Amino acid sequence: MNLIKGIAIGICFPLLMITGSLEAQNVQIPAESVDFKVFPNPNLSEADTYVSLQGFKADNLLVVVYDMLGREIYSKIELIENEGFLFTISSDGHRLTSGIYLITASANDKVFHQKLIVK
Repeated sequence: MNLIKGIAIGICFPLLMITGSLEAQNVQIPAESVDFKVFPNPNLSEADTYVSLQGFKADNLLVVVYDMLGREIYSKIELIENEGFLFTISSDGHRLTSGIYLITASANDKVFHQKLIVK
C-alpha cells in the first residue's frame, strides 16, 4: 500500500482513490421568503410567548416546544387561514421555567426552528 506522509504533524495516512460520477442538480430557491420568529426573546417565565410565521401557506401548523433534554413541553395544532400566522403560547397553563427551549413549527413537510431563552 502506498502511503503519503503528512507534513504538518507527521501523520501517515493511506492514499484513497475514489471513482464514480457526480451529478449536479438545479435547486429552486423560492422567490418568497419565510419569516419565522419567536418573541419576546429572551422572555420571562410569567409572560406570554408569541410565534409568528409569515410568507408560508399551509392549512394547519403543528407548534411544539421542547426543552434541552428533548422532552416535549407543549404542542398544539393550529389552523392557518391565510399566509400570515401569529400564535400565542399562554403563560397561564404553560409556564416555562428558566432555561433554553426549541420551538418548532411544521407543516407541508417543512420544519422551522427557533431557540427561546426564558429568564
